[in-house]
Amino acid sequence: MGSGGKKHEFSEIPETRAAQKEEAFELILDKIEDRGGEITADESTPLVRDIGMQEMETGEEREVEFTLNKMDFKIIRRVETHRIQGEGRIKHLEELKSPRIDLSLKKRIGYTDDWQNIDLDALL
Repeated sequence: MGSGGKKHEFSEIPETRAAQKEEAFELILDKIEDRGGEITADESTPLVRDIGMQEMETGEEREVEFTLNKMDFKIIRRVETHRIQGEGRIKHLEELKSPRIDLSLKKRIGYTDDWQNIDLDALL
């Protein structure tokens, strides 16, 4: 290649990107434990959407509850691997090239079953 030629950037494959995001989530959980947090529940459930008369799985949700400094928290990670395409009665699932990941953190308000959204950076 010449000195003035165009250099192409390497594109990251979706599987690598998804693995990095999963590793980052596990690092967050490790930081919580390192700061004295205790994980009290860790559940994964499929994300299900209605398409007409059928229910289709579009991803997964993982909910981790933990206690830190005598306060209860819940971190929720939603991974969408498919999206709904089409209109009216003609709908179908289409796989995403890279999963869509949403992360949220909630804090229990007092001793109720109410949860308040908080910023993840405020915790870590």
